[in-house]
Amino acid sequence: MKVLLTGMSSSHCKPGKNQSFFKTLATVYEEFAAVTWAEPKISWTKSDLEAFDQIVFGFSPPTSMGANHLYGAINVLNLMYESPKLRLVVDSPQMWQYKNSLRAFKRDPDQIFGSFYANRKNYDEARKSKTREAAESLAYKLASEVWPTSIVPSLPWHGDEDFDRKVSFISSDSIMPINLDSFLLEGATSSIGRENQWAVDNTKSSWFTTTKNTLRFPTISVKTSTKPKDSEVKERINASMGVLVAPQDRNLGTWWSYRYIQAMNTTTPIATYWQESGRLSPEWSLLGYQLEDMKPYERQHAAFQQIKTYKENIPQKEDVITKLRALVVDFEPRGI
Repeated sequence: MKVLLTGMSSSHCKPGKNQSFFKTLATVYEEFAAVTWAEPKISWTKSDLEAFDQIVFGFSPPTSMGANHLYGAINVLNLMYESPKLRLVVDSPQMWQYKNSLRAFKRDPDQIFGSFYANRKNYDEARKSKTREAAESLAYKLASEVWPTSIVPSLPWHGDEDFDRKVSFISSDSIMPINLDSFLLEGATSSIGRENQWAVDNTKSSWFTTTKNTLRFPTISVKTSTKPKDSEVKERINASMGVLVAPQDRNLGTWWSYRYIQAMNTTTPIATYWQESGRLSPEWSLLGYQLEDMKPYERQHAAFQQIKTYKENIPQKEDVITKLRALVVDFEPRGI
């Protein structure tokens, strides 16, 4: 069984040093298939792509600067849009960008060939090739045809109605939520001598701005640089009494983040958007100031309970493998 992993962004074309949902998805596929990572090419033909049993395609907002492999990606999507072998993966950390970006692309697909995008890979070649025609064809399909099967990362407190709202640009029958966290969660270890400080995953979010006013402990960003290593982030989390994991802006609520995993792997209690996470257990509805008022051993107990209920509500490795293997042939909406 052969599976091709490719897509619009660099993280979809080769395994990055840091963990991501797409990289974890590749790990699962490797359990039962020969996986090939590749940059999408504007020279690929349909026969090139049909050589694979499945095309796992990372889909980014097309007009975003992160879609740096867009021109080859347009060719792949246009060729395989109706194919049952295609699986889109919608995994951007800023979900709100999709709606506006897709609207702009569908309205004027030729805009992606403007000078603003001149630094994208294959820009000059794409302008002189049939990629313009492919872009027009793809824009029409995105606007008028049923979306291909679209894998989206899920959290254990998400329900169908959440995805209908969070990824409303995708046909509801095409959405396949999946949780892969059983491949990421480790045996939790607790740290001694944590600082009375918060590690914050997104200091620019409106949720954090509001939440910060309710806290008395100082806050630090989990990021030590613009592109921090996972190990550096883990160290900052492990040194803190708690982690603040922000929801998406634009009232989209929670979305999958590796920060949840890093916090649980270090037994660090998490405060997040309780209106959604609180569906899981009382510990997942704790507010920041409530965790501050606890003694250290009480916070550790809360963290252990968060881990326990999280693990109880996600599929095990074997179940994930079985489902993905089946999806190489068939698709059942509202996945795992």
